[in-house]
Amino acid sequence: MRKTIFTLLSGIMIATGLFAQKSDGEFLVLREKYTIGADGSVVYKQHKELKVNTFYSIHNLYGETFIVYNPQFQTLTIDGCHTVQADETVIPLPPNALNEVLPSSAADAPAYNHMKEMVITHTGLEPGAIISLDYTIATKPGFPGSGDIFRRFNDVSPVKDYTLTVEVPAGKELTVKENMGAKISRAGNVYTIKASGIPGRIAEPFTPADDAPYIYASTAPGEGAASIFKCLPKEDMSALAAKICEGKTSDKEKMDAISMWMTQNLALCSLPFIQAGQVRKPSEVVETAYGTFEEKAALMLSLASAVGIDAIPGVMFDYGCPPCLQTLSTSIWIKACGRFYSPAGPFSRDESELVGRLQVLSPDGPVPVPAANATVDINEEITLDPQKANDAGNYLIFSIPNAMKGFDTWGIRSLNSSRNYPFELPSTLDEKVTYRITATEGTIVSEPFVKTLSGPAGTVKVSLTVDGNKAVYTREAKFNKTIIPVKEYSSFRALVNLLKDDAYRTVVVKK
Repeated sequence: MRKTIFTLLSGIMIATGLFAQKSDGEFLVLREKYTIGADGSVVYKQHKELKVNTFYSIHNLYGETFIVYNPQFQTLTIDGCHTVQADETVIPLPPNALNEVLPSSAADAPAYNHMKEMVITHTGLEPGAIISLDYTIATKPGFPGSGDIFRRFNDVSPVKDYTLTVEVPAGKELTVKENMGAKISRAGNVYTIKASGIPGRIAEPFTPADDAPYIYASTAPGEGAASIFKCLPKEDMSALAAKICEGKTSDKEKMDAISMWMTQNLALCSLPFIQAGQVRKPSEVVETAYGTFEEKAALMLSLASAVGIDAIPGVMFDYGCPPCLQTLSTSIWIKACGRFYSPAGPFSRDESELVGRLQVLSPDGPVPVPAANATVDINEEITLDPQKANDAGNYLIFSIPNAMKGFDTWGIRSLNSSRNYPFELPSTLDEKVTYRITATEGTIVSEPFVKTLSGPAGTVKVSLTVDGNKAVYTREAKFNKTIIPVKEYSSFRALVNLLKDDAYRTVVVKK
């Protein structure tokens, strides 16, 4: 079954799909409460009432609930669980429906084999049944991210009634940011955030990652983000670094060698820092031949420092999200030699490639990220080869080739007539493609055309001029924004359809 994971401090995946009568499921009630102690301890309680409407939701979405926790810091208590069937028959949870397993993210990582994942198998499910679940996770002081709460609502089912309650220590203030129109109230040291009718999320292509509704609350904004850098231990790794970099002269050659060595010799444990609760020393990572994102990042920093390379950590995360431990965990990179190196594998990207709608944070603060823009100017001669045409009796039909950069490389296929979420383009675009076409056999008989469309997103123009066995095809496209709001989608779709229309990408030759 597909996992629905509810994990303390890692965000709740509250299913996606539209708030509609026939959605696969619906959270009738979802309540969360955090009680933050003055010593940094946290008690988290959740209550949910989830209605399953289809057999798909029973077998693929909500038949089981998975709760990951770290028993070195946390205690899990199942306070109550039952199913209310459509005829209101109550089915208690049998004892054998609770089973603890090792989370898959901690597999093959002995240092984290103490991690637990409680699997709750819900019984008595049928369309129209309601799953009721209450549980508590108590966290000891010292667990990372205890002052931060981040919830993103980006999965398949709507939430009818949502409440987040946060009780903070006396004298503490809670900073709250949200993008869903929630109502926020305060009574003494208790904050209450309420929202209703939160829609589910359909998996539409080219949807901005940061467009999903979220709530962020923190008693110490910024501290969680800073801890991602403070948690990285340093060790003298001179002997290993010298061996890895033997024969390499430039810093770039050395960093590439370090990156490749780590990829070939160290496995990746995908357990996030907010669940692991620790970052082991670089020497332990080498000895055990595996590490988490943060552990491998710490090792890469130590190896780089040992050979005199100036390297610093950085994190990349979604454009619209607040920087906190939940958004930064597992997103760490190492900046060195004008590039960002991934500790997860042999991936690196030049600083100049950091463009578009993302945020980058370093220990010294935000790293500027310019807007992405593609400028394309193609002017080529094309000779029509009869062997590459579709033969249609007395005619040969040629397709104008796709450009090797710009719009044709974005993978935008047929677009639906309507859309529920904004559309995100890879970049703004200023493109001009000109093909001067010659037919070696026959005469070009395509009708000349000039078609132009404009809208809030930009302008598209396609044209074809014909003179005997020669023709000139020109395509111009200008998109002045990367995020297309839903209200502008129809006009944007018309621009894309003109760009992609086969009728304006075909040349017909009479034999």
